This record gives sequence, structure tokens and C-alpha cells, in this order.
Amino acid sequence: MDDIDFGPIAIGKLINIGGMLQRRTNQLLLPYNLNQQQFSILFEIGKAGKVTQKSMVNRLVLEKAHVSKIIKKLNTMGLIDVSASSDDKRTFWISITEKGTDTVAQCRQTLGAWNSQWVGKIDEEQHSTILNNLSVLQNTIRELISEKE
Repeated sequence: MDDIDFGPIAIGKLINIGGMLQRRTNQLLLPYNLNQQQFSILFEIGKAGKVTQKSMVNRLVLEKAHVSKIIKKLNTMGLIDVSASSDDKRTFWISITEKGTDTVAQCRQTLGAWNSQWVGKIDEEQHSTILNNLSVLQNTIRELISEKE
């Protein structure tokens, strides 16, 4: 297979896999009133402890307006706290609440059970091969994109 055929086929498969995983994850997160992107942001806030909105945008490579909308929803739900920086009123610090921490733990348990199901169907010897190949692809695309910016 030549490069002209490989690129579109690989991208098509990755988009298809991403779509399937996102739909299933959204179904599983429905009882928590979250979707996959909202959970990802909540999870990252929990990991970071205290983080600025700008660093969340950079960390997750999402649009600023989209992250702002999700931050507002998570705050309204009581899952995070948002406070203005004492140094710069344009900067907002975000931290996870106890309710948010509990929600992340419950979601991780639900998603972990689902991950075990599909990962268990892939031969264990193939796990590292798949991860290595995905890393090569990810790094290659990241390098090409960063060269253009």
C-alpha cells in the first residue's frame, strides 16, 4: 500500500474508532450528567489539583470558548470551584470539589469496567504493539503540526 492510500485509510479508521468510543463513553457517563469532554476536563482538573483555565486549554488542545462553556457547567454542577487570581483578575484558578472528586471516582469505575471489556478482547501480546504504533502516529502528526505553527 502506498502513502496516498495509507493516509486516508488510517485517518478513516482512527476517526471511526474515536467516534465509537466517544458515543459509548457518552452513554456510560449519562447517569452522571456528563459527556466525554466534560469528564476529561474534570479528570484533568482533579489530576492537576489547582489549574488555570488557560493551562487546561493548552493541556487538552481544545478551543478556549469550548473549555469556558464546560468550566461554567462543571462549576454550576458543584464539581469544581472557580476563583479569580489575586495577581491578575483576568486569570481564573480552577480546582475540583469533594463532589467532583467523588464523581470522578464513580465515572472511572464505570469507564474502567467498559475498558476491561474491550481491552480483554485484544490479545495481550498486541497491547504494546498497538500502543507503540499509536504513539509513533501521534508523535509524527504532533511534530508536523507544531512545525506549521
